Amino acid sequence: FQIRNISKLRKMVTYGELEMIVHAFVSSRLDYCNSLFTCLNKREFARLQVVQNSAARLLTCTHRRAPDYIKNLIQPYVSTRSLRSSNLNLLMVPRTLFKTRGDRSFRAVAPRLWNELPCTIRSLDCIDTFRKQLKTHFFKLAF
Repeated sequence: FQIRNISKLRKMVTYGELEMIVHAFVSSRLDYCNSLFTCLNKREFARLQVVQNSAARLLTCTHRRAPDYIKNLIQPYVSTRSLRSSNLNLLMVPRTLFKTRGDRSFRAVAPRLWNELPCTIRSLDCIDTFRKQLKTHFFKLAF
């Protein structure tokens, strides 16, 4: 509730003032008696994390979805000639210089994992259907 009200003030105050307001109304309440948070279960702790994340998004003016700097790391695969795989929604897997650091980076791992998904899952438009199909796919792989 407080974060929603503070977001209405964002255009009227400077960044420093906004930071102080967020700290006064949100962060201070999360920090108050934080030793009591050790007995919280996972669900209650996740609710606190949602509040903290939304306060951070308010300060950084970012959206809930992937930020631009992450979206720019992933490029769609574009072939130089017409291939049957052109319509498979593949991502370009970059070449890396180091096996230990480069192959484990988000930039290299994310497209590799995406390309390993079945075409039926990669071509889904609805995010809810995508999540359900992805969960089913991983469940079948595990069991």
